[in-house]
Amino acid sequence: MINLKYVQELIEKEISPDYEIREYFDTKDIVIVFWKHKIYDMDDERGHIIGSGPVVYDKATKEYRVLGSREWFDEDICQLFETDETKEKIKDHEYLMDLFENNEENPSHSHLLTEKIKKNILRRNYINTDDVDCLSILTGVRRMDKEVDNRFDLIRKPEWNSTDHCVVVSDDQVAKEKLINIWKEINFEYKILSETELLLFRTRD
Repeated sequence: MINLKYVQELIEKEISPDYEIREYFDTKDIVIVFWKHKIYDMDDERGHIIGSGPVVYDKATKEYRVLGSREWFDEDICQLFETDETKEKIKDHEYLMDLFENNEENPSHSHLLTEKIKKNILRRNYINTDDVDCLSILTGVRRMDKEVDNRFDLIRKPEWNSTDHCVVVSDDQVAKEKLINIWKEINFEYKILSETELLLFRTRD
């Protein structure tokens, strides 16, 4: 039987005291234990760590160890993530990439995806980098042709903390206005820095 108390101690020692057991899966040969941040939601990038995977208990050797971030992406473990939610995320990603590359838009899909992103932002009260990226594509601020022509960029400015802010660079005033309207709808601040630079706040009081 797996010792969850020991697993929690291992997580705090090997990963960080800020993390705790989220759930575990008992397979034929191993028990896989996934962890999460104690404060931030699962989809909040502030709670993500690069380099550490789940804790694995080997039933044969009775050993516990933390897998590396690449080490745990084998077929058996990945199957645990094949849910309706993950399949929907894959479809949304494919739609966004098609929109980004080919400008082929389905207005209904774009609207539903925009509302979904806004809902997640309001739940966690934080805007991930990926949210900015996706909304930039959905509003037309970011498209492949604009990147080729150097008409779009996401940059950092030393005077603005990148965890709490990002700067969108674009010469498309119409698309930027759409992006601004989304920030107004979710009640997050923004600031027009110049004719091409738009500062977006990722947190709010």
